[in-house]
Amino acid sequence: MAADQRISMPPMMRILGYAGSIPFLLLPLFYWQQWWLSELRISVLFQLYSCLILGFMAGVLWPVLYKSDQPTRRAGWVVSFVVMSFLAFALLTGSALLIQAVLFLSLRLYEVCAGLDQAYPCGYVSLRSQLTAVVILCHLWMYWLI
Repeated sequence: MAADQRISMPPMMRILGYAGSIPFLLLPLFYWQQWWLSELRISVLFQLYSCLILGFMAGVLWPVLYKSDQPTRRAGWVVSFVVMSFLAFALLTGSALLIQAVLFLSLRLYEVCAGLDQAYPCGYVSLRSQLTAVVILCHLWMYWLI
């Protein structure tokens, strides 16, 4: 579908997208300043939120994947990102933040390489790219703090 024929993204989706990045921005700040919770609790909350959002981002791909030529294979790839994030959180605590950052980047690159961006509403592609960059930078920031 050509870009000019796509439905435009409702403004509320943009607001919700940016709102979803707030914990990624606040938790490292809380860790750095120790305003609220212990360092360990903040680190765990950040990584849990990361798993949750990566799962959400993979989940929103399902309607697009369903319309693709190989939905089962593509769904398997998308689910693997979430499983790897959870396993990194559970088993590789020292490097989980870096792994999760790479998984967010990989999911975004998968969307681009698989041509999924063409099915998104106008404006969503730039929003996804911006938010992915923010999330990756926050993961690197948190990793640096820890």
